[in-house]
Amino acid sequence: MYSFIRTDSYDDNSDYDHSSDREDGPLEEQIERLQEKVESAQSEQKNLFLVIFQRFIMILTEHLVRCETGGIDVRTPWYKNCIERLQQIFLQHYKIIHQYMLTLENLLFTAELDPHILSVFQQFCALQA
Repeated sequence: MYSFIRTDSYDDNSDYDHSSDREDGPLEEQIERLQEKVESAQSEQKNLFLVIFQRFIMILTEHLVRCETGGIDVRTPWYKNCIERLQQIFLQHYKIIHQYMLTLENLLFTAELDPHILSVFQQFCALQA
């Protein structure tokens, strides 16, 4: 006699929609946290490359100064090995380093740098062009 209409199915759908909203909140928070971690890792990576190149510049500059003041030929086997290692780092990590070219140029590989060292960076830049 009585005809029953199931209204609980409508309620279930509306509850389902609300539960997905509740899940989106934590999901969005997780995405935000992961993005922050990625940005932090990229910043650390950039700083690491800056430190690595700074160390190369320091040690090569010290070698060049020692050789010039001592009247010794700059192109020792150690110097050649060090320059080749610097070139290898540029080539091996070019995709990452390319992102930091402007920073490297402004902070480390400036016009004041010894031409022997600067030429390695300029060669790398020429490859990217």
